[in-house]
Amino acid sequence: MLDNFMRHPLPNTLAVIVLIALIFSWFISIVLALKDAPILIGKGWYTKLMLAFSLLSIPALFDLLQTKGVAFVFAVIACLAIIINIATLFMPLLGRSSYTLIKDWSKWSIPVLVGGGLAVAGYFVFLELTGGQVVCGPNVKDCVAVQNSRYALLFGVIPMGILGFVGYIAILGGWLLWQYGPVSLRKLGSLSMWGFCIFGVLFSIYLTFLEPFVIGATCMWCITSAVFMIVLLMVTTPAAQQALAIRGEEEDELVTNRA
Repeated sequence: MLDNFMRHPLPNTLAVIVLIALIFSWFISIVLALKDAPILIGKGWYTKLMLAFSLLSIPALFDLLQTKGVAFVFAVIACLAIIINIATLFMPLLGRSSYTLIKDWSKWSIPVLVGGGLAVAGYFVFLELTGGQVVCGPNVKDCVAVQNSRYALLFGVIPMGILGFVGYIAILGGWLLWQYGPVSLRKLGSLSMWGFCIFGVLFSIYLTFLEPFVIGATCMWCITSAVFMIVLLMVTTPAAQQALAIRGEEEDELVTNRA
């Protein structure tokens, strides 16, 4: 494994850092979701943690923004989603949290981040449909090595890009149910989007481990997608925690009051 890692130490080091963040976010999300105390998003440590996780995408996005053509378009969309997220998380730390968007960022960040994730996964779907080869910045050989590895297909059949695209759509579906579905199904919506993120982060842990230690190359598109999954998991955890804290009788009373 060490020999594979040392083939490209710099991008592989970034992959290891993101891998640690993936594992940490998965465990902390589980622990916090099972607690009764509400998770506060504002000036506290949780917002700072989400901000730190978001910043992990900067090196990968800097690489992707050096591409051209179709790849550049998808990279710009992903970059805009991250920039909006970072800026909105940073505002409360400066004492500027009076804007509606900032107050409700825990809600609206989900479709924004899903949009960024869909841009990354959508690029690979585009490559599958056109038969093209992945394009990165200076680390293009690493991206090609990952795309051409046997791990690029799940069970040797399903391309990872398509699987990721479906996963992001599923998270968006859970969000829509949580926000706009029948009151009786909103708890299911919040838990489903969190559950999809839990699974997505687990799968990202598997893929991010393979790149530096098995394949010996790290794809910056994959790193960007992994960061999107981390932040999505963190931002969906408060809603899941709130849903899990609602007991059966309280839920029935809530539905009755809203009806």
